[in-house]
Amino acid sequence: MQLRWSLAICLILSPFAAPLAAFAQGDDAMTFAPVNVEEDKEAKAELEESLKAYKKRDFLRASLILYRLVSRNEVAVTPVEQKAEYTLGKTLYRLGLYQAALNFFDRVVQAGPQHRYYKATCKWLYYLSRKISGDPGLLEKIAQYKLDDCPVEFRNELAFLIGQHHYKKGAVETGLEFLTQVPTTSRYFPKAKYLTGISYVRMEQPKPAVEAFKDLLRATVDASDVTEDLRYFNQLAVLSMARVFYSTGQFRQAAKYYDQVPLDSTLWLDGLFESSWTFFRMNNHEKALGNLHTLNSPFFKDEYVPEAGILEAVIFYSNCNYDKTREAINDFRLTYEPLRDEIKGYIDSFADPTEFYEFLGKLQDSGSAVSPRVGQILNAAFQDKALKRINAYVRELDREIDLIRRSKSSWAKSQLAQLIIQETEVIKSIAVHEAGRLAKARLQRVVDELNDLISQSLKIEFEVASAEKGVLENRLQGAGFVNKRTRSGPIYATDDEHVYWPFTGEYWRDELGYYLYTIKSECGR
Repeated sequence: MQLRWSLAICLILSPFAAPLAAFAQGDDAMTFAPVNVEEDKEAKAELEESLKAYKKRDFLRASLILYRLVSRNEVAVTPVEQKAEYTLGKTLYRLGLYQAALNFFDRVVQAGPQHRYYKATCKWLYYLSRKISGDPGLLEKIAQYKLDDCPVEFRNELAFLIGQHHYKKGAVETGLEFLTQVPTTSRYFPKAKYLTGISYVRMEQPKPAVEAFKDLLRATVDASDVTEDLRYFNQLAVLSMARVFYSTGQFRQAAKYYDQVPLDSTLWLDGLFESSWTFFRMNNHEKALGNLHTLNSPFFKDEYVPEAGILEAVIFYSNCNYDKTREAINDFRLTYEPLRDEIKGYIDSFADPTEFYEFLGKLQDSGSAVSPRVGQILNAAFQDKALKRINAYVRELDREIDLIRRSKSSWAKSQLAQLIIQETEVIKSIAVHEAGRLAKARLQRVVDELNDLISQSLKIEFEVASAEKGVLENRLQGAGFVNKRTRSGPIYATDDEHVYWPFTGEYWRDELGYYLYTIKSECGR
């Protein structure tokens, strides 16, 4: 069974015309670092003038003066230049030009702790993580900081973000060092604790993984205010524990937790399908097929669960019901071979990731020229968290470029404005290329998974032919053929809370997940 582990955040604001934008967050005190008396008096006067403009919220004028100071040298050396560099980042942030702000704050980060405003920049990187979370290098910059270098009020979220960043890079143990620093009182605790559990799963340490998910479960149950997010993490903790127990062969425990995912949960269908494998491994084929029967109901006709057809074929094959096995395989291949070919055709038609991304965007917007199932897969691909984040990032970069180009102020024609447009367009082209690469890789995974499942279906078909040949030979030789399974538990419920009711072809929502498929083994006949 292929277990799906999930994980999860974006905001946009911004005006652009003098006297621009109210202060979004509390500014730091406008204190001056000590300045060398030998320093350029003209540069110091210009800095003073820019700071006065900044305080008056005349950010356009302030940015032009600051840029003149910053442009004097490639690297800010003097106290005046360093303060100008840092303040220019803040000024561009106030103008709603977040990518441009990051470009100048990056200079501070690159200079390291010796820059006079290195620690002060951490706060602004945090603010930017809320605005342009899709920037691929932003968390890398934040991860260079020690948590003690950043404001106390941001440390919990930064610990989570840095831990998540290291996890995604594959540095799982380093990520855990940060994730475990998020306290239970923080609103980021559920996310951090879930990722902690997933980290232990990735490290193949099931015991601490289960403990982490139990901690998450307790936190969501004990919360005084149960929000939708907490309710989701509660269900995610239950599903995650079921997955861990399945992966360690504790199928009864896995079934117990799968059963606790509520019907109204967005995770219920995943749990239902995964529990089908659990019941199959428990030799409870009636319940496994019953769950698959639920998946085949009209309520879920648009769901993409190709592996269900393979599991159905495997169960019928295990019971020597070869006609039903062939029927399941044929249904699977009739549905998914054309789907695979259609998706592969799109992938093969575009070698350039940028062209592929633009094509998929138009395809998704138009909603035409694709089969309903392919449209569903495209939507799922664009809901991929990494791709979704880059999509939002590309839209934000477009907004910032348009903000300048549509402005009628003289500032929009300045050297600074043109530099910002030029740099932002380059960054956008890189982001679009990366989005195309991710989309292509995501769809290629779909093709690879379907190829693997189709290959499995061919193997099952071959096994069916071999088994039938063996049965025929045994019969011709007068020999018996015994391959009976032992049923685990009763087929039908006998307690006071359940009633057996034969299926007559009509599905009812309150019956979903409770079906039992009557199957008799034909092995040995």
